[in-house]
Amino acid sequence: MTIAVDSGHLNYRGVENSFQQIGINPEEIKHVFITHADVDHCGGIDTSGTNIYPNAQVYLGRAESAYLNGSIHRMTKLGVKIKNCVRIKEGYYAIDNNEKFDIGGIKVQSIPTPGHTLGHTCYIVDDKILFTGDCLAINEKGGYSFFDFFTQYPDMNKKSLVKLKALIDNIQHIQLEYVCTGHSGIRKYSDVIFAHIDESAQFSKRKPFDDKAPYDAFIR
Repeated sequence: MTIAVDSGHLNYRGVENSFQQIGINPEEIKHVFITHADVDHCGGIDTSGTNIYPNAQVYLGRAESAYLNGSIHRMTKLGVKIKNCVRIKEGYYAIDNNEKFDIGGIKVQSIPTPGHTLGHTCYIVDDKILFTGDCLAINEKGGYSFFDFFTQYPDMNKKSLVKLKALIDNIQHIQLEYVCTGHSGIRKYSDVIFAHIDESAQFSKRKPFDDKAPYDAFIR
């Protein structure tokens, strides 16, 4: 049994080779858990493009439905309201609060982490692997609240990270080994993962957020 967390970018050309490299046929994946409905995380199941997971049940936070149907805008930048462009087919499962799933023996715990988007959701798989989507950015100094520019409600995101850390610290059966982020790679879990969650990650052309990152994914 294989599950996926997030679906990839809309019409990403390298997806077939990526799946071939790990020996997985995406058409055989029956369950996809979405952290949030932005195009780089949910575009792989967008009805306007190629559905990478045509046979999968999709799960996402209930509040994300408002972005999918266009009833609220994603954010406002320079006075312009920006709507979410992703649309997915009906039949997805809307997650409420902290729900637990057993997918063929794989344990998935959903944790609402609103802020980046209103329905942003993290997932803990088998009590060992945390998928953070876009609520957390990590570099060599540790974890920060995700970049304000891309986050709809930065203060809300910081509060969600505090709650996420408390849940991880206080539930005995959760023994994290790895953290999988949306844009900071995969990290071994340690105390520094939540070290700076009261601050927002910062970047500029002259000073990248993580100057030790191995490559720029947008030019490779």
